[in-house]
Amino acid sequence: MPDVARKGLAIVAIAKNEADYIAEWLEFHSLAGTSRFIIYDNGSVDETIAVIKASPQASITSIIPWKLQGTDPLTKRRISQQIGAYAHAITTFGMHFQRMAFIDIDEFLVPQRGLSIMEAIASVGNPDILSLPWHMFGHNGHSTQPDGLVIHNYTMRAPMPFRRSKCIVDPCVVTGVSVHAFDLMNSKSEVSKLGWRLFSKKKRRHADLVKYQPIQLNHYYLRSKEELEKKLSRGPVNYGGGQEYRSRILGRVAGIEANPIEDTRAIEYYIDAQKRSNRG
Repeated sequence: MPDVARKGLAIVAIAKNEADYIAEWLEFHSLAGTSRFIIYDNGSVDETIAVIKASPQASITSIIPWKLQGTDPLTKRRISQQIGAYAHAITTFGMHFQRMAFIDIDEFLVPQRGLSIMEAIASVGNPDILSLPWHMFGHNGHSTQPDGLVIHNYTMRAPMPFRRSKCIVDPCVVTGVSVHAFDLMNSKSEVSKLGWRLFSKKKRRHADLVKYQPIQLNHYYLRSKEELEKKLSRGPVNYGGGQEYRSRILGRVAGIEANPIEDTRAIEYYIDAQKRSNRG
């Protein structure tokens, strides 16, 4: 049964070897009003866990070991580590929160300036699900990993978001889980008075999603050229790999870098949220 007093937002992420980036990610989303972080650690061998435990957000962060390599005995298909983690988060923790967001450490939820994530959701009528398309950020000319914050170092992105999306949902109405979409009880497509479409699963990848966004999902997909090469050599989190994976990623790289535009929304939000936090 859901907790009658459930409140706030929990962010769920699966992470591996994100020591260089997870402190910034935690701070940003804490400033944006996140109540809880649920981190599924996929066998990190760097200082990821130590960084989390030393962060100001340690007390509101749960770390769950999740080096899962399962196979369905009937179909012999590999079980997605992300889908397994997301399903575990919903069934284990979902009853305590009004909303859960499912993103990666290279993805930032950027509300409209002056709003928390939950306030931004309320601004479009508190729907059961928000599907947020990827705003894909490129190399910004960095060959190697630069010092400083991701949101400062990477400000050039593709003009239009990519069709893949990530979701913020009411966990207590979820009936089906995948990485980029969720099935909900009695879910239907809606259009807010501000013209921002809240899509059903079938239509979530439509370009009209960009008309109005109370929350923008920034995906720092490439980072430096050196880090991209490491990503390509490492392969995907769930399954696959090889030349097909490399070709798919390089295709996205070409789309991101073809005609980039500057986007400083995350920096502006961060600076403003820090000021408001210090005043508080």
